[in-house]
Amino acid sequence: MTDHNLTSYEGYRESFAWDEIYAEADWDAPDRLNVAHEVCDRHADDPDAVALRYAGKDGERETLTFRDLAERSNAFANALEAAGVERGDRVFSYMPRVPEHYVALVGTLKTGAVWGSVNERFGPDGIAYRLDDCDARAVVTTAGNRDTIEAALGDAPSVETVIVLDRDGDGEGVRETDVDFRAATAEASAEYEPAETGGEDDALLYYTSGTTGLAKGVLHKHRWIAGVAATQRFAVDLRPGDLYWSTADLGWLTGPINTLGAWFWGAELFTYEGEFDPETWADLLDEYPITVLFSVPTAYRMLRANEEVLDGVDLDLRHALSIGEPLSAGVVDWGRERLGVTIHDTYGQTETGNMVINNYPTMEVRPGSMGKPLPGVTSEIVDPETAEPLPPGETGEIAHRGDFPCFFAGYWERPEKTAECFENDWYLSGDLARKDEDGYFWFEGRADDVIISAGYRIGPFEVESSLGEHPAVAEAAVVPKPHPERGNIVKAYVVLDASAEPSESLKEEIKTHVRDELSAHEYPREIEFVDDLPKTVTGKIRRTELRDRTEDTAA
Repeated sequence: MTDHNLTSYEGYRESFAWDEIYAEADWDAPDRLNVAHEVCDRHADDPDAVALRYAGKDGERETLTFRDLAERSNAFANALEAAGVERGDRVFSYMPRVPEHYVALVGTLKTGAVWGSVNERFGPDGIAYRLDDCDARAVVTTAGNRDTIEAALGDAPSVETVIVLDRDGDGEGVRETDVDFRAATAEASAEYEPAETGGEDDALLYYTSGTTGLAKGVLHKHRWIAGVAATQRFAVDLRPGDLYWSTADLGWLTGPINTLGAWFWGAELFTYEGEFDPETWADLLDEYPITVLFSVPTAYRMLRANEEVLDGVDLDLRHALSIGEPLSAGVVDWGRERLGVTIHDTYGQTETGNMVINNYPTMEVRPGSMGKPLPGVTSEIVDPETAEPLPPGETGEIAHRGDFPCFFAGYWERPEKTAECFENDWYLSGDLARKDEDGYFWFEGRADDVIISAGYRIGPFEVESSLGEHPAVAEAAVVPKPHPERGNIVKAYVVLDASAEPSESLKEEIKTHVRDELSAHEYPREIEFVDDLPKTVTGKIRRTELRDRTEDTAA
């Protein structure tokens, strides 16, 4: 397919201006801009335009048109106001991927309140910290999650309203003091005029994962929608007739990025309530004509490891994307062969509000590279100490100019933490990478993840990528292990493929494979076979936990 939204990356990048995206809005953006109106109400005139196709984990199926979404989110907005929620109040969710979650997201933004969400893998402590930190006013949850929310509320005194969705309809889990989601929205009017917000009004508050310290609330304004809409047009390359499956949860910012950014263009989305399961995903790809898939490297690696589930599946994919960690060349090659598409790597942070470095359909893909900056975004590799740009080939910190719409407004009530992120007018990401002569960015790892061994700086991704290409390896992670002569050596934790038998000879074979493919200073001098790797709730490898484990054994 040659008909893409971005026909020439270099040519378009030179001429692009954000006014082009704002001009697509219904209101006079960015001065008058409400995310909910732009992603929902303006598409509701067509009664047949589908917004969401939902598959439940117990076989449920549901379809919402944009008109359905508009009316149901209007009712939710009215129910919120009846509960006392006002413009600027923080409303948080703790829910699975069910249609009512999307309704609540859009309805909250219509009122001018600020939307946030907590992934269901967090327990009461993580929930309470976020609710208390931002003085949240209301929580939207499900009957099944109600006890968890109750355990959190003792440490979140600002919460006055708990709205509970009882999908089973048996009344279990809805307390006397709660607002019953279904009853309240059924009684509320389906008419509502969205708040007259502008691009500089608060819209979203999402927290960092907190893996390197206390989580920070990242605030985004209504102008955020222009940035995410650009990525959905140019990198995701949404086209009329697409059915888009972004597997991201609304508990993380990637969920709203891919949902609301796609709905800005009136795209049709698919969502599955359950967690990743290779066989279920294969069945869904067979049942639904998914044309664009957006997921995480772990999911693609697990599909690759269980590729027999794809036998006989009628795939309709024309495009696939990934975020979270870099994709190895082997996974990219597998995608071309088994899925029929090149999986495009993307990069972004909660602070950038979006995937701001991407591969694009009409641009050469260099496996292992995250691609090039989004049109309208200035990104560079800089010296971590001086923030001066570095020449091609040198490893430094990924930095951005903070002048694009989806760039964060700051950390919630932490101006000093916000200021610490900037040097020489660059926002410093904390991620290390290098840039080649042609402007492609190559991820090296978090600054804390780089291994220094015998004076060499070794990024974990390249080593992990090489490990992953050995046929016996399903997954791998590398960390430094203290060494009396080298300072550190590279230690690898390896999850073997189901068909492989652990042995000392296999360890030596894997070491040789990496040494021959990379170099004598990068290969893992120690390998430990493990059943699984510790991961964050977003599926990223927790190298900090592996480092702690390694240091303990070295003591």
